[in-house]
Amino acid sequence: MSKYTRKQKSKGSDEFVGFWEKVYTTAAPYARKILIVITTTLVIVFAAWGIINYREHRAESAAEAFGRAVKIYDADLISDLNPAPAKSDEENPIPRFKTEKERADAALAELDALEKKWGSTDAAKNALIFRAGIQYDQGRWDESAKLYQKAAERADKDPSVAAVAHEGVGLCAEAQNKLDDALAAYKAMEPKSGDFYRDRALYDQARVYLKKGDKKKAGDLYKEVLAKMPTSQLRDEIQNQLAQLEGT
Repeated sequence: MSKYTRKQKSKGSDEFVGFWEKVYTTAAPYARKILIVITTTLVIVFAAWGIINYREHRAESAAEAFGRAVKIYDADLISDLNPAPAKSDEENPIPRFKTEKERADAALAELDALEKKWGSTDAAKNALIFRAGIQYDQGRWDESAKLYQKAAERADKDPSVAAVAHEGVGLCAEAQNKLDDALAAYKAMEPKSGDFYRDRALYDQARVYLKKGDKKKAGDLYKEVLAKMPTSQLRDEIQNQLAQLEGT
C-alpha cells in the first residue's frame, strides 16, 4: 500500500470517527430524553400489537362460541329413526336432544356464555337476533319482541340488520294478533332497509291488511312490489296471492 493510499484511508477514517464524535457530543445532553422517547415508542408498539392480538383472539373465540350455538340449534332431534351417534373421541362434540325445548335451552345456554365472556364482540351483538329467533320459535313472543327491538336499536349503522330486527318485532306482534302493532313494525322496515328488504316490508304489510280484511290495500301493495321490484324473490308468491284476490 502506498503512502498516499494509507494517508487517504487514514483521512477517511478520521473524518468518519470525527463525524460520530460530533453526533455523540451533540446528542449527549439529550441522551436521557432520547432513551425515554425510544422506550416509550417501543412500549406503545408492543402494547398496540398485544391489544390487536387480544382482540383478534376474542373475536375468534366469540365467533366459535356463536357457531357452536347455531350448530346445536340446527342439530336433528334424537328419534328412533335418527338415534344419537355412538360416543366418539371428538373434542367438545355437538350434543343432540330429544325435544325442541331441550335443544332450544341448550342453544340459549351457549349464547348466555357467549354474552358473559365476549359480550362486547360483534359476534355477541349479532347473536341477539339469533337469540330472538329461538325465543320466537318457542312461542315466547314478548321476550322475542324485546330482543328484536334491542337489536333494531343497536343496528342504526346497519340498515339490513335493522330491517330484519323490525320484521322480527312485527312477526311477534302478528303472532299475538296485534295487527296494528305488526303493521307499524313492518312500516318501520322501509326507511331502514332502502332497496334491501323493501319488497318484504311491503309484502308483510299486505299480509296484515288481508288479515284486517282490507283486500284492496293488500292488492295495491302486492302490485307495487311487482312494479317497482320486478326481480323480487317474492314475485311468484305475490302473483299467486293476487290471483287468489282477483278470484274472490
